[in-house]
Amino acid sequence: MNPFTLKDYAGPEYFCNRKSETEKIVNAAQNQRNLTLSSIRKMGKTGLIHHVFHQLSEINEMDTVYFDIYHTESLSGFINKLGTSLLAEKESWPEKVKRMTKYFIRHIRPTITFDGLTGLPALSFNIENESSGIRTLEDIFGFLAERSNEKPMIVAIDEFQQIVNYPENNIEALLRVNIQKLQNVSFIFSGSDKQLLASMFTDAKKPFYQSTEWMYLEEIPQDDYSIFIKEKFTSGFILIDDEAVKEILRQTHSHTYYVQFLCNKLYGSDIKEITVETVKQTLSDILEENDVYYSEYRNLLTKQQWNLLLALAREEGISQVTSSSFIHKHNLSNAATIRRGIKSLMDKNMIYKKGIKYYVYDVFFAKWLKRL
Repeated sequence: MNPFTLKDYAGPEYFCNRKSETEKIVNAAQNQRNLTLSSIRKMGKTGLIHHVFHQLSEINEMDTVYFDIYHTESLSGFINKLGTSLLAEKESWPEKVKRMTKYFIRHIRPTITFDGLTGLPALSFNIENESSGIRTLEDIFGFLAERSNEKPMIVAIDEFQQIVNYPENNIEALLRVNIQKLQNVSFIFSGSDKQLLASMFTDAKKPFYQSTEWMYLEEIPQDDYSIFIKEKFTSGFILIDDEAVKEILRQTHSHTYYVQFLCNKLYGSDIKEITVETVKQTLSDILEENDVYYSEYRNLLTKQQWNLLLALAREEGISQVTSSSFIHKHNLSNAATIRRGIKSLMDKNMIYKKGIKYYVYDVFFAKWLKRL
């Protein structure tokens, strides 16, 4: 097996470091403290959550539930995701359906379907209006309360900031009230929109104000990642020198997904000795493979947005995006147009802001842009 997995989590032997983060989350869960976990996309939040769940399962201390609401658009979608995730617990699903129906049957009967590819069961609810959705949600939390009386639980909700976009009124308050009632359940609220998540948990006017502790996931320290990379190549009888490892981390900015992808390609090649030149050539191959895909972005953006994106890629991080020097250097338009462009590119998740600087989100795409 290629040790540089691109899946969220393949087991502890394929997971690099995050020891202090793991310990902090485990401690929070064991002491029933809720936690907000944030980072930019593809930094390894989901993998970390599943690693924590693995640690907890090893000591058989808590039941774990994970679901991702990124693609949900309403309370109904949230409920369906949560219901399906509860079916994924270790207890046999027929028994769980029987126990869950005890709560749901009062207001609405769930429909059990099966994924045609995986064969896994999924729950769906025909929620006709907001009031029935609220009652169904309360039923699910009633089920969680009963289950957690038997054994404590930890529930991770990924891309939690998505609830802000739901059309229902007061969805944050509704969830907060129901979560507060659970005595033996701790929550991880995870997301990639740091600014929006922060406003949900630090704004005194919001229902979740100061209800969790906060963790922002940074890049894995280079020393730790270097050891991991070298060990995995060595275990596969592939030689890699220290400078090549440094080049991998330099080219990918130590961004977890891109480190894993580049290493995955290198490991999966027939090359038995990795050098700096090998790394550069493999990266070049990756960019060429994505040429058609990346070129399509030009058709999705205005000329001003494209030129701004190109300028940001060439700078590799810049704060003064409306300065005259930046505008003249890259032959951009005026400051007002740039401000609108920055907002549009951020809304499209094509750039992000870290500290005071703006960066192109996709590390490989940024490398491709710099070639133009």
